[in-house]
Amino acid sequence: IVSYAALYFWIAPAMVGAPFSQLTDPAQIALFVAIFQAGWMVISMWTQTLVIHMIRTAKVPFIESRASAPVILLTAAGIALLTILPFSPLAGLLNLAPLSGHFFILLGGVVVAYMLLVSFAKVAFIRKYRVWL
Repeated sequence: IVSYAALYFWIAPAMVGAPFSQLTDPAQIALFVAIFQAGWMVISMWTQTLVIHMIRTAKVPFIESRASAPVILLTAAGIALLTILPFSPLAGLLNLAPLSGHFFILLGGVVVAYMLLVSFAKVAFIRKYRVWL
């Protein structure tokens, strides 16, 4: 919900120049939607792929336990591909717009917070049930 709210109330309005409720020009509305969709897609890709690494082991991911090289490579490639997609020539065909530098500050914060939250939940689960999936 944090990423949704930040995209809707901070990132997209800052890039378009007004909140969605004040937009009257169809081009501005389309840009707002394209920015929001691009941001939502990128945040979703980062969080959903990295959470797999977080829950795959009871150990600390990337430090105490690493996935196989192909899994890490495909994770990195998928994240990179979807992160650059809004800046590519395909963006217009997919109704995506380039994202601002402020978005990447949001992305970093959301990813770190999400990974910490999952780590704490995992520790709590292990303490309660004495076993990890």
